[in-house]
Amino acid sequence: MPLLNSTEERIAIFESLGSSLPLRDQIVQDLLGKIESGELHEGDRLLPERELATAYQVSRTAVRDALRTLSGLGVVSIRHGQGMFVRAGPGVALGQALWKPLVVQPTTVSWLFEVRKSLEVEASGWAAERADANQKANLLTLVEEAKAVVGQGEAVNLSLAASADQAFHAGLIVASENPIAGRIMLNLLDLLEAVRKKSLAIPGRAWLSVLDHERIAQRIASGDVLGARAAMRDHLSTVESAILAAFEEGPEAESSDGDSGNPRH
Repeated sequence: MPLLNSTEERIAIFESLGSSLPLRDQIVQDLLGKIESGELHEGDRLLPERELATAYQVSRTAVRDALRTLSGLGVVSIRHGQGMFVRAGPGVALGQALWKPLVVQPTTVSWLFEVRKSLEVEASGWAAERADANQKANLLTLVEEAKAVVGQGEAVNLSLAASADQAFHAGLIVASENPIAGRIMLNLLDLLEAVRKKSLAIPGRAWLSVLDHERIAQRIASGDVLGARAAMRDHLSTVESAILAAFEEGPEAESSDGDSGNPRH
């Protein structure tokens, strides 16, 4: 039997969102969490779309996308003329597995790099094969801009270094001419951002990544499909190893003041 009878009761359990995740993902996570915790029960009728949008302080589009996702998982069901109701069941466990926020830890890093190696290694080959002259030139330009930001043997502004790193990997995905690859990477943005910050905080890692990017960009520019894939595979493997080593060494392996020193040569 539904336990939330009045509109006031149903509104009271919702709060506005505050996270770097896409709004759809935040809503999905919040509703799954409320079902798992017992705030929402099987058979409860959810607020109408417009009222949910008001409660979360988001657009109706974001709510609609979240409800569509939950419906696809079998967590909620639409009863025409009555509204949307919680179904619970096995879909909640699946939803939690797919949508629960991931904490950056060694296991998570390994999972992420398994996916990145599968996707970005191939994307590098696609870029070498498909990218036009402007896209290839853009990758080389991004490398030069990153060199100016990072600077060999200088203290690194981690925020600027992270932006430069993200720009290169995003530019490569665009150059791969595969929009599905871009969609997949978009869904990994929150985890990519957290792992990127941990990587670039390792002394010297930012400059080494720029040099890796340069090798990748050069191979793409020359149309070397196999070379581009190999360069990206090497890059991702060394970054993964550095992050996992930093976990083993503890906080002292990373900078503590927002800047990371590069080794001088």
